[in-house]
Amino acid sequence: MTSTQVDNDQQYFQSYDQFEIHELMLRDRPRVSAYYDAMMNNKHLFENKVVLDVGSGTGILSMFAAKAGAKFVYAVDACSKICQLAEKLIQCNGLQDRVKVLNKRVEEIEKFEHNIDIIISEWMGFYLFHESMLESVIYARDHFLQKLSSNEDNTPEPIESIMMFPSHAYLYCAPFVDQHIRIESNTMWNDYFGLNMSPLVSHIKNSDLSECVIDTIEPSQLVHDAQLIQSIDLRTVRIDDLRSMRSFCEFEIDNTCIISGFCFWFDCYFSSTNNSSILRSVRLTTSPHASKTHWKQTLVFLPEDIYPLKGDIVPVNIKLKQSAENRRHYNLTIALKKIKEGASAATGDDENFLTVKKRQRRRSSTISSDKHAMDTSSDSSSSENDDDDGDDNDSQSDEHPIPCSCDRPKCKLIRTIMEKYDEENMLE
Repeated sequence: MTSTQVDNDQQYFQSYDQFEIHELMLRDRPRVSAYYDAMMNNKHLFENKVVLDVGSGTGILSMFAAKAGAKFVYAVDACSKICQLAEKLIQCNGLQDRVKVLNKRVEEIEKFEHNIDIIISEWMGFYLFHESMLESVIYARDHFLQKLSSNEDNTPEPIESIMMFPSHAYLYCAPFVDQHIRIESNTMWNDYFGLNMSPLVSHIKNSDLSECVIDTIEPSQLVHDAQLIQSIDLRTVRIDDLRSMRSFCEFEIDNTCIISGFCFWFDCYFSSTNNSSILRSVRLTTSPHASKTHWKQTLVFLPEDIYPLKGDIVPVNIKLKQSAENRRHYNLTIALKKIKEGASAATGDDENFLTVKKRQRRRSSTISSDKHAMDTSSDSSSSENDDDDGDDNDSQSDEHPIPCSCDRPKCKLIRTIMEKYDEENMLE
């Protein structure tokens, strides 16, 4: 491990050695309830078993495991102050004979006195992968649970002894329309109690929205159903699988709309080794449709809003790549490709689209996210799409500003959408 990696890890653990972040997590009732329900609903799995809690923090999950019937629990955490607090809490609840706190990184432990039967951990970060704590969970699985068997093609095969809580994780993406954030960023300081305070904008972090925004949105802001972009089976995933992850989505637009960016959230399931039971197991979700959690949602804004029409297909490439500078951070890249015209525009079925022969170029957006404690840093760039359709000499082919005051049907339609949207979302 390089000196830079050591420094990054030290900063990471120091941040979690402060109680405030643990208070935030303890107050997250959907989070805590999911773990509690998962263990209490599966007491038969925990009865007389030895449990390892990776990144145990205040020891709340370790105590749940003991309450669920575990014979012994190892609570492993690298933060010394929090480990001292965890010991007090464990003793306060009379569980000190069954829960042992180890103030170490799990990678520093050679072996345990007991064989480990179950691993529990709350390792998820914003957009699921931030902080890379999952690597420590995989290390613990590979070193302290029974080894994976192999098929003839050397692919790992789950075996009954591998018990991980949570067992599966899924990352989703959906386009959304911004109702406040960009509007406030663009207008708030221009007329602030009758004063022009716009010079402040350059001093406000992420005022240009080039970095990820950690915030909650309403379900009504989603303009399309979510698509699954990554799935993780905790029993078989490898650390190398997490270095770089790519996905491709196509969102077919049901109704003409505005897209401001893309929203990410995740679900985790607590299942036994029987794959058929996943959807019937306890679920922890950070979806906009569910109760709010401290993870909120991760919002990636496009450089500017786009205006797909009904029937259009919006193709998106998504890449998550572990940062070379800090392995606990990921670069989250959104590449918006050329929008495919819908059938309505192509066939002329809708009078609004009769003269639409060529699309305005949409820029792609590359945004790198570096999230810790809702702190992000990014590298933004934009590029135009490769191809255009139609006749370059056609007057309809000329690129028009948005909004445009001309009488072209497409421009009139976009003006109508924007005016309606502004009326519905005007800041008071």
